[in-house]
Amino acid sequence: MFPNKKHNYYAGDDVTFRGSFRIDNVAQTPDADTCTVTIKKTVDEDTDTTIVTDATGIIAGTQLQYKYSDIPIGQYAIFLTAKYNSGADQRTGVIEFVVKNKEAD
Repeated sequence: MFPNKKHNYYAGDDVTFRGSFRIDNVAQTPDADTCTVTIKKTVDEDTDTTIVTDATGIIAGTQLQYKYSDIPIGQYAIFLTAKYNSGADQRTGVIEFVVKNKEAD
């Protein structure tokens, strides 16, 4: 399940994004080798976006995972997509996140 809230990270962080899909509260196991990832960066407030990466993620049991290293400053959304039931069902989840400068206390 992908919660609808923005996550905050700092420039230079290495982050592993994880998500899973549930039907009737039961985690679903994706078909092997079907996890795809698209990360989009918001260019301005009018929601213009640019694609940062299209890649393949990892499936670990019922979880979709993707590690992104050295994230530049900006506002992003990562889309994790997987297929289920021999490709009969495809689901996409979105995680929104913001990357900012580290600030001294």
